[in-house]
Amino acid sequence: MKIHYFYKRKYHKGFYSLEIVAWLEEKEISRQGINRLIFSRLEKLKIFLSKSDRYHDHTFEHDFGKNSCTGHFAHTRKELTEDMKKWEYLPIDRHNYERFRKVALALYHKQSLVDFSDFAGKQNYNVRQIWGD
Repeated sequence: MKIHYFYKRKYHKGFYSLEIVAWLEEKEISRQGINRLIFSRLEKLKIFLSKSDRYHDHTFEHDFGKNSCTGHFAHTRKELTEDMKKWEYLPIDRHNYERFRKVALALYHKQSLVDFSDFAGKQNYNVRQIWGD
């Protein structure tokens, strides 16, 4: 068994944007008796955070599982790598993958949640909505 690691990092001024994904490679025998590879997703982490406190926009998605049922159509390493490249993911080694994951989780934990008490009381601004053109 081998694990393939990929990352996608987009640069936005004022934001952190990172996606990482890990695929487990296993061997299988197809119905036609052909030896081939299958890939199961072990983990996908997507994080998008604003760097400033003025604008509060945070997205965090973390999907993982030891016996994940999410698979990939690829049956060769080349197909997997080409598909990841099409979606702008780049290969990465395990050490850097785990480092990115650790930093992303730490950034997420540092974020403050929405304080609903900030919105209590009378609204002190107007919302104007224009219908039509």
